[in-house]
Amino acid sequence: MIIFPDLPHVEVEGVEIAEEITLTLRTTSPTAPCPSCGTVSSRIQSLYSRALRDLPSVGRPLRLILHVRRFFCKKNTCAQKIFVERLPELCHPHAQRTKRLQKALCELGLKIGGQAGADVGSELGISGSRDTILRLVRQSHPSAQSAPHVIGLDDWARRRRLRYGTLICDLELGLPIDLLPDRSVKTVSTWLLKHPSIKVVSRDGSSEYASAIQKGAPKLYR
Repeated sequence: MIIFPDLPHVEVEGVEIAEEITLTLRTTSPTAPCPSCGTVSSRIQSLYSRALRDLPSVGRPLRLILHVRRFFCKKNTCAQKIFVERLPELCHPHAQRTKRLQKALCELGLKIGGQAGADVGSELGISGSRDTILRLVRQSHPSAQSAPHVIGLDDWARRRRLRYGTLICDLELGLPIDLLPDRSVKTVSTWLLKHPSIKVVSRDGSSEYASAIQKGAPKLYR
């Protein structure tokens, strides 16, 4: 039974199986490069533990307890005197989830949205709130694609009845392409001006969106 894939210089110290699976891991590389200057160091300053959520395994949530080390940077002129070793194959610095869990949540958000993604993820044992999923979508870097031609504009609630943003979708690809912080005429029209390739805009009945199209893409306004 494979619970977790092999990673270079990472050793499994313990496994606990209950309602969730807990793996205790530790790093084994004798050295680590400073993330600021790249200097390789073997001088350990202290130990550091972090907890990560990962994709479920054999139908149970998977939690990782990762023991890593802090190192002294050997370069006297480096501003970062002490650094924590990093595991780029596993997770981003300071993240609470592994890269593969973040990717799964992001894909849910791209395909079915924030709240729906959170609901489906919960059923599948993939933990992530609506806000987390939307943040991951905003931070994602989709592969290069042609400029959009047919888009849809709709609002989404940051705080229902109080704060709204704008969701922009490429209707030809069936994918979201941007999230704007609000639904104001200025914000939406500025976005439209930066995308002259757009030929068709589908929108809800908002008068703000109508004004934004009139300002940002007047040739499309009817």
